[in-house]
Amino acid sequence: MNTIEHLKDAEQFFAICRQLEGKQIGILGHLRPDGDCLGAQMAMHEILTHCGATSFIGLSDDVIALNLQWIAKECVFTKPEAMTVDEYIFVDCGVKSRAGDFAKKLSTPLMSIDHHISGEKFARNNFFYPEWAATCEIITDYLYQERWRISSRTATALYAGIATDTGRFSYSATTARTLFLASQLALQGANPHQIFVEIYQNESREKFTLMQRFLSSLKFYNEDTICIGRITEQDYIDTHTASEDTEGFVNYPRAIKGVRIAGIVYDREEDKTRICLRSDEPALRLDLLAAKFFGGGHTCAAAFTVSDTYEKFEKTLINELEIHIKAFSKEHNSASTDNIL
Repeated sequence: MNTIEHLKDAEQFFAICRQLEGKQIGILGHLRPDGDCLGAQMAMHEILTHCGATSFIGLSDDVIALNLQWIAKECVFTKPEAMTVDEYIFVDCGVKSRAGDFAKKLSTPLMSIDHHISGEKFARNNFFYPEWAATCEIITDYLYQERWRISSRTATALYAGIATDTGRFSYSATTARTLFLASQLALQGANPHQIFVEIYQNESREKFTLMQRFLSSLKFYNEDTICIGRITEQDYIDTHTASEDTEGFVNYPRAIKGVRIAGIVYDREEDKTRICLRSDEPALRLDLLAAKFFGGGHTCAAAFTVSDTYEKFEKTLINELEIHIKAFSKEHNSASTDNIL
């Protein structure tokens, strides 16, 4: 998308928001909200309040991860089922169903703002940028284009969302634009050092015990180019932890030299398995692999759930990963050769 098109989108976005004066709006994000989801929800709440609307930040029964709770400590959350609103706005939620069973029953929502490459344009107004690093980056850019002044609290939430979805500004989607917009948030009150300390240096001892179990479970495949670790329900019980405590675990096998695809396997309720995959190579298109199992995500970060135990699914998973690496490496090498010629 070129600059002119993006400027037009920013104008359209604020035009829609201003038309919501006096209305009640539900702001929904994906289940198990991460920093980008929370930051986007909080920013939309401030924008809509400024425009004269009454908005409600939706949160299902999920528990916000400990290292993110400080961002939203002053927020009032509402269960989506308890909302009585005129319209819904979805943020950081590429597919409506990712907001939970309640969202599946909703009619076409007013707006969606998202950056997942596997996302769908399911709203009446879709602000969809798969090449951008975070939903918070999109909203920050809109605010910058309009020269809006925001509270330091919202600037902090947006900065945290960008920082977490870019792996502390290290992932391949990080651009000069990303860094520039983050600097604008710092000028409006976001404190980069405080955010780093709160998110990355505020972990519980129990989480580290769980991490030890995860690291000891790592297995290597395909000449050590694939590395998969596993967390079971018993691990949570033994370490007095929960699923939100696994945030960031998959980055450890991802950091091992030679590993091209890293993964973490979660044993969920009986006969269901959740698999999250990461890579540093956009050409591997993990979103397409996840789509085979009705999942999705980004080129370098994707996930899906299967109705099977991992013991039964493990061979299928590894076989699919090996085929995928071979196929997409071949496509990438062919494209590189074509470019040289």
